[in-house]
Amino acid sequence: MNAFGLLDAIGGYYVIRVAPEQAERVINAVYRRGIPHGSFRRGSDGALTFTVRRKEMRELRDIIDKSGFVGYIIYSKGLPFILRRYRRRIGFFIGAALFMALAYVSTLFIWRVEVISDTALNKNAVEQNLAQIGIKPGTFIPAVDFWALSGEYLTRFDDCSFISVNMSGTVAEVELRERVHTPQDGGDAPCNVVAAEGGVIDSFVINSGRGYVEPGMTVKPGDLLVSGVIDDIQGDYRLTGADAEIYAEVERSVSVSVPLTYTEREYTGSVRTEKTFVFFGVEIPLPFGDADPGDGWEREEDFGAAVLPSGKPIPAALKTVVWREYREAEKTRTPAEAGMIAAAELYRAIASEAEEARVLSVTKETAGDENVVTATARIRCIRNIAQKQDIITEIKTGE
Repeated sequence: MNAFGLLDAIGGYYVIRVAPEQAERVINAVYRRGIPHGSFRRGSDGALTFTVRRKEMRELRDIIDKSGFVGYIIYSKGLPFILRRYRRRIGFFIGAALFMALAYVSTLFIWRVEVISDTALNKNAVEQNLAQIGIKPGTFIPAVDFWALSGEYLTRFDDCSFISVNMSGTVAEVELRERVHTPQDGGDAPCNVVAAEGGVIDSFVINSGRGYVEPGMTVKPGDLLVSGVIDDIQGDYRLTGADAEIYAEVERSVSVSVPLTYTEREYTGSVRTEKTFVFFGVEIPLPFGDADPGDGWEREEDFGAAVLPSGKPIPAALKTVVWREYREAEKTRTPAEAGMIAAAELYRAIASEAEEARVLSVTKETAGDENVVTATARIRCIRNIAQKQDIITEIKTGE
């Protein structure tokens, strides 16, 4: 009849010890009377120990009185005995009640806002926008209509096309999708299409407007390619938004310089730490820790939120700032090492310049002196050089 567990700890129980010579009599008596008990255990000296609930203790005492054996209560465990021990310490119970009340109330407020996005959106700017519409640490959760606030965000701000706010414990998880701003349609505003850079026209597609371009034409930056001014045989004209894709052969040059002498940080091993408790977005500096040491120290910040064993976050966080001391050390590299670094950086620069273009040829050269190694590349490619330019109209009225 081993039926002990969590409920017994709440209800309270005793641990009984019986001398070795009376162990068998006690076991028989307990089983004969059907008293619920914990496991019988033999100690190294042969003494018997077992547990019994508070409500069965009276019946066990009756057996002791009638059978004539002696049992000792080693200790008592459970909530009733703890309450009895602290019954004169009113402050203990008040503090426990206040703690439980505070723990419950704190779950009704937003403690942290976490922006979830795999785009290039500035998450700090998004958090500031969310704070303007009421989604911020300290907001009372039951009073918030997250669906309505999501719609308000899309109306007031144009940085995303979709936003959803879900509560995970006391953390507001904001999922969003960046808004892609598409070019305006040709008829939206009167404009011309001009050359963004000089080159030789290769091909073109005119969607709207009047073209002044043909293959093989050499153009300079700012030259008119497609006009948004359309006239007819009667001499009247109308304005439209010119739109076109103009592909031209252009030449670009990129250059990368790598010095032979440079500075590098060397850490001394000295570390200083400051801890701050974050409560409802309010930072409370803890009494122990170091202050900002100033220049010559590298700052690193870690924000650790407390979680329950189930993984649910709770409204508490500890911000730790670590400063590491460093010194600037002057170092040198060989021309060969500098050339390898310059070649790698030049490759990345060429890839950036050739983005959204068809590369025809790349010519590279490297030069250097006693101070620096410079790598240069000339890139011939075909790219879209169309650039819209607004048509400014003036309306004159008579006196």
